[in-house]
Amino acid sequence: MRARLGWALLALGLAGCGVSPSTEGMQPDSDGRGVRESACPAGVASRLKVITPPGTGPVIISGQLLGTEQLVNANGVLYFGTNFHDGSAVLWRTDGTSSGTTVVRAFPPSMRGPPRLGGLVAVGDRVFFELDDTATGNELWVSNGTESGTRLVKELVPGMDGVYVHHLTSLNGLLVFVRTVSLPSPMVLRREVWRSDGTDAGTFRVVVLPSDVEVRYTSLKVGQALHLFLSSEAQGTTLWRTDGTSSGTFAVKRLDARSTYVHHVGHAGNLGLFVLDDGPNDEVWKTDGTAAGTVRLESFGKSTGLIGALGSSVYLTTLSADTKRLHVERISLNGGGKTRIITLPNPYAHLPDATPYLQRTTLSGGKLYFTVAIGGSGPAPRDVSLWVSDGTAAGTQLLHHPLDLSDESNSPLFATGEGTVFFSASQDGLYTEPWFTRGTPATTGRLADINPGTWGSSPDGFARLGSRVYFFASDETGEYQLWSTPVGAHCPPGVAAEK
Repeated sequence: MRARLGWALLALGLAGCGVSPSTEGMQPDSDGRGVRESACPAGVASRLKVITPPGTGPVIISGQLLGTEQLVNANGVLYFGTNFHDGSAVLWRTDGTSSGTTVVRAFPPSMRGPPRLGGLVAVGDRVFFELDDTATGNELWVSNGTESGTRLVKELVPGMDGVYVHHLTSLNGLLVFVRTVSLPSPMVLRREVWRSDGTDAGTFRVVVLPSDVEVRYTSLKVGQALHLFLSSEAQGTTLWRTDGTSSGTFAVKRLDARSTYVHHVGHAGNLGLFVLDDGPNDEVWKTDGTAAGTVRLESFGKSTGLIGALGSSVYLTTLSADTKRLHVERISLNGGGKTRIITLPNPYAHLPDATPYLQRTTLSGGKLYFTVAIGGSGPAPRDVSLWVSDGTAAGTQLLHHPLDLSDESNSPLFATGEGTVFFSASQDGLYTEPWFTRGTPATTGRLADINPGTWGSSPDGFARLGSRVYFFASDETGEYQLWSTPVGAHCPPGVAAEK
């Protein structure tokens, strides 16, 4: 359950004390509300289909709890999964029409889960997913969009124990993934790289990774190879790559002599970017997948976040722990050129635990969009704000706050590819609805008031198919349903909504 009630009560309590949870300390002209709200008229966003019958929820959409893709595109068809509290699960497909939104296969109630179904990855015109079943445990399945074509790929672990797979990635028409195996004697974990073409015979182990290493949670796809970060006290931290073949799976470069972490990844064109925790510092690296092309660009103090790249520059956030302020910094993709662009305000800096941190980022129309959260005394943030930057101080603006203040999720930040960015936000911190922006306060507003009242619709899972964007929202049915809106939807004051 999303933590809405506690935050609603807290916000009401603060309001009763004369303190707004979303505007305290903000300058009137810089809080993302200087322009009249750009709310779209009713009908710009519309429900595509009821996928959760009223009274059968709460439903967990596949990928929702882990923050991974909820709607995956397999050659022009979107797939998603719904998980119910009785242990039942449903795999769906949609072509973007109500009649074309259909159940692929329904799995009956089970003592396993919820959620039972997740980890969807599109490979060509098929979708792979994980299903936790009573007979087999958690195993890998595949579907071509038909009930008869939805089946277990291979029982990697016979019986109910199931398998632990991660880093599932589409590469060269195959699914490539890492499997972790528990060995009984001695009690150690072995990591293996696997590949699958969706058949039993075509699903096999590619290589066994070095013993006594951890495969870090973060990974990076560069070109047609998956890049993994392997770490151990004895061997340090090394960048590995795999293309799903034994000859194409090898160590690229040792990054550090110690066991450490990579906590941000991104891309600059065909290059991969990552931030490595190097003890007293955070290091910013780039890689093209080769040893020579894997280079440290710059080093900062702790708490460095990766916003993204514009042209030949990489933009980051760094934290001044003493002042509780985030700085936007720039470095060159060729190394060096460290420049501070701007220091972001923190109206809560005088309060304990009010430390700002980077949440999500995206690139749209030659600008970087990013969300900044400010910590609180509990697990949920005090505030979350949306910013945009063209790489200059003057072009770095606050667009709106607050966004999603839940302690279990971050606001989605989805770039359509045509200038509009969708996100989840509110006006007072009490509930969230779908919002849009085109990069200025004047072109930022609420897309729809799907579920008027205290709790809002909590939209999530945005994905594009053709000329429309699809997402999940809790509406008047009281359950998560599938909604859609035009790709370029934006409704600035005085301009009619797009049809």
